[in-house]
Amino acid sequence: MNLEQKIARMCVTGLPSRQADPQFEARLEAFPAGGMGLFPHNIDNESQLRRLVHDVTAAADRLGFPSPYLLSIDEEGGSLANLKGMFPHVPGNRAVGLTGDPAAAFLQGKLIGSQLAALGIPMSWAPVLDVNTNILNPVVGVRSYGEEPAIVAELGTAFIKGMHESGIAVTAKHFPGHGQVDGDSHIELPSCGLPLEELKSGPLIPFTAAIAADCDAIMMAHIVFPEIPQAEGLPASLSPYFVTDLLRNELGFQGIICTDDVEMGAIRNTFEPELIGELAVTAGNDMILMCHTPEFQDRVIRGIAEAVRQGRITEARIDESLQRIDRLQERMLLHSRHASPVPRAEWVSRTAKLTRSTVKLQRDPRQRLPLSPELRYLLLLPQPERLTLADNTDSKALELGALLADRGFNLTVHYIPNNPASGIINEIVAGLEEYDTVILGTWNAHIFSGQLELAEAVNREKPLIAAVLRNPYDAERLPSSVSVILVCGTSNYSLESLADVLTTGRTTL
Repeated sequence: MNLEQKIARMCVTGLPSRQADPQFEARLEAFPAGGMGLFPHNIDNESQLRRLVHDVTAAADRLGFPSPYLLSIDEEGGSLANLKGMFPHVPGNRAVGLTGDPAAAFLQGKLIGSQLAALGIPMSWAPVLDVNTNILNPVVGVRSYGEEPAIVAELGTAFIKGMHESGIAVTAKHFPGHGQVDGDSHIELPSCGLPLEELKSGPLIPFTAAIAADCDAIMMAHIVFPEIPQAEGLPASLSPYFVTDLLRNELGFQGIICTDDVEMGAIRNTFEPELIGELAVTAGNDMILMCHTPEFQDRVIRGIAEAVRQGRITEARIDESLQRIDRLQERMLLHSRHASPVPRAEWVSRTAKLTRSTVKLQRDPRQRLPLSPELRYLLLLPQPERLTLADNTDSKALELGALLADRGFNLTVHYIPNNPASGIINEIVAGLEEYDTVILGTWNAHIFSGQLELAEAVNREKPLIAAVLRNPYDAERLPSSVSVILVCGTSNYSLESLADVLTTGRTTL
């Protein structure tokens, strides 16, 4: 390989369409990227996705790329689940975190891994190991197992073992932790005020556990740490201190270190593409994710090549990363050869049982559960919406009302905006006389204050049952007299499980 080809092998790109047409192969030949990411815009249905994976792999084989070709996807379950339209929708991290059970996280990883193995996708950009200590965090939230580092570490390592057992390589993210900030790195460059000792005693704990669990890759976060002067003001993803000194040398991680996508606003809006590539390699990253724009990718490559030719980066440094990429591909083959995935015939039943174990009745002070066929209920449901680019939540209406009606309960369904204004709240309260109890689905009410105002107004008039459908932090903001069920998901399996708890009053099966 010439220098540009070597550098290209350190890059992970993307595909703008749902098929690998001749232009894709020509682009791959001209820009021999070492890997490719799959995103929602690449996916229509199972047969189409199978064809795409086959065609990309075949093109890489024809061009003489090492095998298996490094196809990756953000398959986390829950709010970031690309395969839910074709396969059972596995619960996400925060729902699984409600169980506190490593066996649940292991099954979560094994189910997701089994789906990827069936499609021929050898790697996932998961698990998320961020400790979500900032409840206003717009981009992590339900993608985290929780707020306690030890619990995140225990569940995250169980997930890794489940994925490996299914034959899939994993990527722990986002080092050194994205859960402390209140900015979204897809849009801006967030800042974290933790000093190094607090970082080591908290957010780093899950990543240390992941290294001990033999994770295959670790993805760097686009976050600056102004209280850690060793980083010299650079984002962790581009910082020699975070990538090499801390992760590679001090923590001893010998696998692949990759950036998060450098086309995200945090990096693209801060640095020129030529400098991004040079900084990423100088920091010690083995792979650079840039999955959307060919012109941007070409400029990154040119910047790295120029830095090598001018002596700021040695070609030996490039070769080190290529050797690690070789080892990753060898690991992928080993994972595949020793795989024991969940049989497809069991996916539905095991996903349903897993999801049912995650739904928890937190409190029921007025003894309003189980629901009674003799009472009249008003069901208030939010309209689901994507809250970040790292979210592919469906916008379709939640069908909880139909599930309860099918079980013989007398209810009226009313859909509400996520942040209802006073006029809507007053209108709802004015019509409460004909109902005995209200059921409210909350959707980050700790952020959308209109939901809390609605809950308080309704609770003054009628008994209220709240189903927390997103982040669990809503529960502590609701009046203490409100019955609370923690769901942290909106899949069909989540809603079925919620209906079970509503109609039986029991958390356990």
